[in-house]
Amino acid sequence: MSTLPISVPSTASSVAPTTPFEYGEDYAFYDARTKLVPDYYQRLLASATKSIEIWDTYTRVDDWQVFKDVRCPDLTITINTIFDTKYLITERDVKYFADAIKKNLHRDVAKMSLRVTAVFDKYRYEKNLWHDRFLIIDDTFYYLVGPSVNNQYGSSLSFGIHQLSKVKDIELLKRKLQSYSTVLGNSALRYKVSRNRP
Repeated sequence: MSTLPISVPSTASSVAPTTPFEYGEDYAFYDARTKLVPDYYQRLLASATKSIEIWDTYTRVDDWQVFKDVRCPDLTITINTIFDTKYLITERDVKYFADAIKKNLHRDVAKMSLRVTAVFDKYRYEKNLWHDRFLIIDDTFYYLVGPSVNNQYGSSLSFGIHQLSKVKDIELLKRKLQSYSTVLGNSALRYKVSRNRP
């Protein structure tokens, strides 16, 4: 199984390291005691060469910040989220979120296709939606992400990001995420916003 070629520092500290993350083999742990800004998620996004797919439960309108280092010239971004009433209040907020991503992407991203799908919150309580957060880079590298996107640029709590490296685990996750296509495709159950560059 190939792994994402990303350079990560190594620390031997068992307490608070001098870098935001400590890295194992398939697992990175953010130690909030460092008081440093988490950076691994942003570097994973920046490593994309064709696509970024985010599955999150609590996307906020200012979460575009995690895309600031992305430089891929031709990029597809898919964000599937839950329209949480605490964070995204109206369809206008979903549009603002999509517009903010488009506006703030680096100019090196010359061509971009963005789709944000926000499922209505009530379906969470009917046990029809997902809970964990997932990140997929280039349809190849699959990650289980501890907290939501907003914690990736400033968290007061420690968390981890785990890369799935076993084929059987990746196939299971792909199949399960695909099973939500009925909900994501039903216009009565969600808001969907698309943006393109140029």
